[in-house]
Amino acid sequence: MERNDTLRNLLISGGVFLLILLAWPMLLPMPPQPTDATTTTHAVPGDSPSTQAARPADGDSLGPTDEPNAARPQADNTTASSSQFTAKEAQRVEELVMGAALKNGAIKNAPPSPYRMRLELSNLGASIASATMTDHAATLDSDERYQLLAPVERDDGTRWQSFSVEKINIDGVDVPLANRKWHVGTVEPYESKSGSGQRISFSLDIHEQGAPALRLTRTFALPKQPTKLGRHDLDSSLTVENLSAQPHQVLVTYRGGLGVRSTPAARMDDRYVDFGLWDGTRVNGDRTTPSAVGLEAALTKDLYEPDPGDPKRLLSWAATANTYFTALIAPRNRNQTDNATYLSHVSAIDLDGSAATDDDVTLRFVSRMESIPAGGTLAYPADIYLGEKDGDAFRAVESYTRRNYYFQISQSFGACTFGFLVELMIWLLNTIHILTRDYGLAIIAVVLIVRTLLHPITKKGQVNMVRMQKTMGKFAPKIEELKKKFGNDKARMQQETMKLYREHGINPATQMLSCLPMMLQMPIWVALFLSLSNNIALRHQGFLFFPWIDDLTAADALYTFTTPLIVPLVGWELPSFNLLPLFVALFMYIQQKLQPKPAPNPSATDQQKAQQEMMQKMGPMMSIMMLLFFYKMPAGLNLYIMFSSLFGAIEQHRIRKHIKEHEEAGTLLKPAKTSSDRLSKRERTGKMSFVEKLQKMAEEAQKAQPPHPGKGKKKT
Repeated sequence: MERNDTLRNLLISGGVFLLILLAWPMLLPMPPQPTDATTTTHAVPGDSPSTQAARPADGDSLGPTDEPNAARPQADNTTASSSQFTAKEAQRVEELVMGAALKNGAIKNAPPSPYRMRLELSNLGASIASATMTDHAATLDSDERYQLLAPVERDDGTRWQSFSVEKINIDGVDVPLANRKWHVGTVEPYESKSGSGQRISFSLDIHEQGAPALRLTRTFALPKQPTKLGRHDLDSSLTVENLSAQPHQVLVTYRGGLGVRSTPAARMDDRYVDFGLWDGTRVNGDRTTPSAVGLEAALTKDLYEPDPGDPKRLLSWAATANTYFTALIAPRNRNQTDNATYLSHVSAIDLDGSAATDDDVTLRFVSRMESIPAGGTLAYPADIYLGEKDGDAFRAVESYTRRNYYFQISQSFGACTFGFLVELMIWLLNTIHILTRDYGLAIIAVVLIVRTLLHPITKKGQVNMVRMQKTMGKFAPKIEELKKKFGNDKARMQQETMKLYREHGINPATQMLSCLPMMLQMPIWVALFLSLSNNIALRHQGFLFFPWIDDLTAADALYTFTTPLIVPLVGWELPSFNLLPLFVALFMYIQQKLQPKPAPNPSATDQQKAQQEMMQKMGPMMSIMMLLFFYKMPAGLNLYIMFSSLFGAIEQHRIRKHIKEHEEAGTLLKPAKTSSDRLSKRERTGKMSFVEKLQKMAEEAQKAQPPHPGKGKKKT
C-alpha cells in the first residue's frame, strides 16, 4: 500500500513539473534577441554568444570563435550597469589577406615579392589570424612556408587569435571586444614619406543607451621590405574617438602574438617570452618561459608596471619567440617616440588558465585609465616585428639597435662560453660561407684555423712531455735519496724535488701544455654549438652531397626508425640512427691512442700509480661517453668535433714522427743548463713566462697544503 502511494506521488509531481515548464514561457515571455547588426555587451562573465564564421572569399572556413571565461577580461567591481553599452557589430566574420602571395618564396620561378610576410587578418577583435614568413620553409625541402603565428583552438570550439583588442573599459564598465565582429574595409595601397605598402582598417562603434559614445579604429600598415633591408616591420595603431557630448574615462587592453611553436630540431622547448625595459639610459632585456607562465600557481607573470620611485623605467618591447623567430611589440608614444608612457601593466598570460597547456601563452598590454573629452581622440600606436632573429639586422637597423632587439639572440649564448666568442663564430662561419658556399665546408675551415692556431702549443706540450719521460729515469735514485731524507716532511720533499728538476732543466708544469689545447677548444665547441642554434642562416643548410646531413642545426639521421628505439635500463629514446657521432667517438679514440703517455713518476705512491693506470684506461670509456653525449647534438657540431679529432690524429702522427727523428739524431734531450748559466725570462726581461707562472702557482699550492701531523716534532 505504501509502495502504491509513493508511485502515485511521483507521477503527480512529474505532471506538475511538466505543466510549469509549458506554462512558464506564457507567463514570463523571453526578451527579444538582438539582431546581427547590434549585439548587447554584458560584463557578466560567461556571456559569450557563439558566432559561426562566414566563408571568406578564398573558400576557407574559419570555424567557431568563442572565447572561454578564463580568457575574457573580468569586469571591474562597479555599480554601473554594463548593458548601457552596446557594440554595433558587422553582420559576419571576415578574413582578408595582406602582403605576399603564397607562391612567392614557395615556387622557384615565382617573381620576388616586396613583402616578407603574408598576413591573414580577421575582423574578430581586429586581429591577425596567422602570419607566414615567405623567406623560410616550414620544414626541410618543403614548399610550405613557415607559419610564425597561428590561431590557438580547443576541442570545444574555443579559438584565440593574435593581437586582438580584448576589451575597453568605459567609465568603469568592461566591454569585451575580442569576439566582436568589427567592420572592416579593403586592403588598399598607401604612400608615405617613409615608404609604401598595404594598409587595412577595422572599426567598431559603441553606443551608450542607444546614442553613439565611442568609435574604435584599428589599422595595420605593412610596408614593402625587400630581403636586403633586413626588416620585418608591421605598424599597428589603435585609436579611440569620443563621439558623445561628454567626456569618458577609458582603458584599453590588447594581446600579443599567439601560436609560436617550438623549433622541431630543438632538444627541449625553446619558446620564450622576452621583454626589454628602458632604465633612462639603455634597454635591458629579461626572459621567462611559457612553462613558467603556465604553472598552476602562476598563470599570469607580470613583466612591467610603472614604478613611482623610478619614473624613467618604462617598457620598450615584449615578444613571444623561439630560437629562430620572434613576434615582438614595441608600443610607441603618441609623439612617435619609444617606450610608451600610457601603459599601466604588461604581463605574460595563460589564456585558458590551465597548467596542462602552454600553447596559449601570450602577452597582455593594459593602458592607463585616461579621459577623452567630447570630440577628442586617444591613440595607442605600436611597432610590430614579425620574422627571424637576424643578428645583422638587429645590429644594423637603428631602431632595432636602439631598442636592443639583439638581446633575444645574445640571451641564448648561455654562461658556458664567452658572448664575443659566439659572435665571432657566427661571423666567421658566415664570412667563410661566402667563399665556400657550403656551411659544412665553412665548419671544416674553422677547424683548420683553430688547429693551426693551437699547433705550437700542442707540439711544445707533447715534445716536453716526451723529453721529460726520457729524463725522469735518471732522477729515480736521487728521488729515492730525497724520500729517505725528507720522507716525513711533504712540503720540504716537494720543494727539493722541484729544485732538482730546475737544476736539470725540467719543468713538470709543462705537462699541462698537453691538456691546454683541449681546454682551449671546449669554449670553442660550446660557442659553435650556440652559433648553430642562434644563426638563422644555418637553418636547413646541409653538407655537400651527403643526403642524410641535410640540416646542420639538427642531428644527422642516416636512418629514421618507424618506432623510436628505447635504450634498456636508461630509457633513452633514439628516433634515428645517427652516423656522425660514431665517427666522433672513433676519431677521438684514435687521437687519444696516438698521444704520448706520461712516464710514471718515480716518487709516486702506489695509490698514485693506480690512479695513473686508471686514467690511461679511461680513454676508451671517454670515447663511449662522447658518443652518448653527442648522439643527438646538431650535425654541424659533430662535424666540427669529428674533423677536429681527425686533424688532431694526423697532427699527433706528425709530432710523433718529429720526436722520433730528433731521438734518432740525438737532439731530443738538450744538455741541461745549470742554475748558474741558465737565465729565465724573468731574469732576462723582468717578466715571468706562462710556464713559469704555472710553476709558481704549483709551488704556492704545495705551500698552502696543511702540514703533516708529524711535521716539526723532534724525536725523543
